[in-house]
Amino acid sequence: MAKNGKFLTGALIGGTAAAVVALLLAPKSGKELRDDLTKKTDEWLDLASDYTDEFVAKTNEMGSIVKDRASDLSDQASDLASNVKGKVSESKEDMDDITSDTLEDLKRQSTDLSDRFRKAAGEAKDVAEDASEDIVITVKETEAEAKDTVSEGAAALAEKSKELNEETPDFSEVKEELKEEVEKNNPE
Repeated sequence: MAKNGKFLTGALIGGTAAAVVALLLAPKSGKELRDDLTKKTDEWLDLASDYTDEFVAKTNEMGSIVKDRASDLSDQASDLASNVKGKVSESKEDMDDITSDTLEDLKRQSTDLSDRFRKAAGEAKDVAEDASEDIVITVKETEAEAKDTVSEGAAALAEKSKELNEETPDFSEVKEELKEEVEKNNPE
């Protein structure tokens, strides 16, 4: 479970970093870059939300399956206990020569067995519920981390875009020098 969470976090961070680098290196104007950043940020947030929703749905489905299995196990244990008790009762009627101590011992063993099955089924159900809750908590934490990462990347990208827009060079001097150079070389 921890490996999947780390992988998902790594994938989101790596994807965000790749998108940021690609956008910064793309030859676009500041306005186009900001628009692309906004679109990409929305896409990543939507993707993170989709993954979170899908993960929560699968977790709930898995928890439901485990609960159903635990319930089935409990029912089977109860049926088994009932069958054992029924067999003991039938044996009592059929075997008058068995002493009452032996019968009491069989009843106690069947009750102990029934209690063990019920206890095991209850413990399996508790473990399944705990695991389901842990998975939901992990998914929510991962979603929050992904949103923070995307927000930080978007803020850094916006800052870099602002810096790039402010660093626009003044080409008027270069233009004048080129004009003089052309006039020198072409005296017409």
